[in-house]
Amino acid sequence: MADDAMIRRAKSFESGAGAYERFRPEYPEALFDDLLASAGPLIGRGVLEVGAGTGRATLPLARRGVRLEVIEPSQDMLRVLRDRLTAEHLLDAVTIRRGTFEDIDVAEAPFGVVVAGQSFHWTDPRTRWSKLATLLGEDGIAFLFWNAWHLDPTHHDLDAVRRVYSEDDSGLVPDIEGANPVHGSSDEEQIAADPALTTAVAATYRWDRALPVHDYLSLLSTTSSYAVAGPDDRRRLFTALRPVLGATVRLRGSTLSLSTRAAGRG
Repeated sequence: MADDAMIRRAKSFESGAGAYERFRPEYPEALFDDLLASAGPLIGRGVLEVGAGTGRATLPLARRGVRLEVIEPSQDMLRVLRDRLTAEHLLDAVTIRRGTFEDIDVAEAPFGVVVAGQSFHWTDPRTRWSKLATLLGEDGIAFLFWNAWHLDPTHHDLDAVRRVYSEDDSGLVPDIEGANPVHGSSDEEQIAADPALTTAVAATYRWDRALPVHDYLSLLSTTSSYAVAGPDDRRRLFTALRPVLGATVRLRGSTLSLSTRAAGRG
């Protein structure tokens, strides 16, 4: 993706935090149980979360007694995050900073654990892996994870969905398995190719979700490609999709988690 397009899509998260919090799927609870089991005592040596968003990973970790430092560039996301932490009396467990991964000073290293949920693909590809290795220090561990979903082919007429998109000129892509690149798959390859990090250990968690068609279309609007599309383009596409999808949308979802350490240090 060209740098200017990447920046435009990243900036789409500067607003819309309320919709993101309402419609984006949670991560599986088992992910956090496995994360804590793998990290062990490293949890007590400092936890950094990159791109905290509205707290999809922050709150499950804080509920489990983890104290962590989070960094997030969107003021709107941070507003929702603070409200959620305050509502659950967890604000004291979390140190919040506005900024990006690139803003973190490596002098703050090492961290026992670095976590990034649905965010690490937004970091600078030229420096992300070497910086991550530095932040992990001698024996820290990183957990990078992403949710992905597609329309359930046993419930929806995917050929009809394809026709709607083929007749639309917005350039948007349907939620059909194989139509979109899956976040994390290229990261696993990049980690394997980078001498600064150990080969990633991958884990996949499967889940299903059923939601009203309005909520599904709102979910689509929280993704960066749809968020940067023109409102008229979204409205036209969604109007055509509604009768094809039906009243209830069923999704097949998965969460990919990659864990890695600094090479030769852990």
